[in-house]
Amino acid sequence: MSVPIVVVPPRQIPHRELVDAVRRGYDGVFPAGSPRARAVDRAIAMAGRLAIDVHPLHLDPGEVMGIRGLAARNAAAWDAFRAYAVPAAEAALRVAGVTADEVDAVILETSTLIAMPSPITELSRALSLRPDCAALPVFGMGCRGGAHAITMAHTWLRAHPQDTVLIVTADTASAHFHIESELEETALVGSIVSSTLFSDAAAAAVVSTGIEEGIELLDVARYEVPGTPDAIAWVATDEGMRFRLTKDAVRSIPTVGPTLLGLLAGQGWTGADLAVCALHSGGNSIIRDTQQALGLTAHQVAPAWLSLTRGNLMSSAVLDAIALIAGRDELRPEPGAPVLGAGFGPGFGTDAFVGRALLPALCAAPARGETPERHDVAIA
Repeated sequence: MSVPIVVVPPRQIPHRELVDAVRRGYDGVFPAGSPRARAVDRAIAMAGRLAIDVHPLHLDPGEVMGIRGLAARNAAAWDAFRAYAVPAAEAALRVAGVTADEVDAVILETSTLIAMPSPITELSRALSLRPDCAALPVFGMGCRGGAHAITMAHTWLRAHPQDTVLIVTADTASAHFHIESELEETALVGSIVSSTLFSDAAAAAVVSTGIEEGIELLDVARYEVPGTPDAIAWVATDEGMRFRLTKDAVRSIPTVGPTLLGLLAGQGWTGADLAVCALHSGGNSIIRDTQQALGLTAHQVAPAWLSLTRGNLMSSAVLDAIALIAGRDELRPEPGAPVLGAGFGPGFGTDAFVGRALLPALCAAPARGETPERHDVAIA
């Protein structure tokens, strides 16, 4: 995979500043000393321990606290999409040396922008893609979006090995913050912690069998944990989409672990064989539990921790981890080294891929002479 283009908003909000803004938003909402007031205190304390330095946000904290209604929230998400997703896609095409006319399919992953026609229509128009370019808009994969898009591109190229696929991920969490005065203690803690976890970003990638450098994708996998449809979810309300995070989410990593280990075993690998991983930076517990479930070292999961310093970038998180791997000498694998990428998200499940680094530059394209079943992804 070539280095992903990860575009984040210009506002870099210190984590402590966002946590304090959320606390102020809840000041006086519940009677002092009540169970839900204590839940707020507990959640704020948990939020303060997240391994985040700054949040790239489209809206500043004052705007985050003040935005009201679905229409205003969706309008802010549209503004962010135009400001970040379109330039990310333009940059990805430029870095990959691909023209708009050469794109045969485009995959868009978002969970924060609602529209019909899909935003993929505006994206295609803005990029001047061909009228017959296939469009695969995906809504609702959340933090799995980046890994899911890679697996979709892999599947597409198995059927159309000569095609070039453009991936775009775009999520704007800052438009969807709510004061949740009606929630009970456990749900309230999840809501507040998630409000201080997410950041805004867009990323783009070019996926093709014709690029000479990169990661050779070998296989992909997907697994949905039974009985967890509401572990991570949107709830539609008149005020807008409200995020729900339950304890089932953070407890489910051991359940998806066998799928990831099976994906590795298909190549004759274990976690110990991996040079490095592009894991979704879902939070402290997600990263630690994945490391434990797969028997990984601190070095192997370092990209996820580095990505988390800017918060959970949702659908762009896995692409951000890839960019960090490609951009840092201490993380960049040797040619031929095994790599794993995985995203985790709604309800609770995983989308994942394994491959080999072809060149240290980490550009992705199929090796010369490979069959259509084995191709590489160029993420520019």
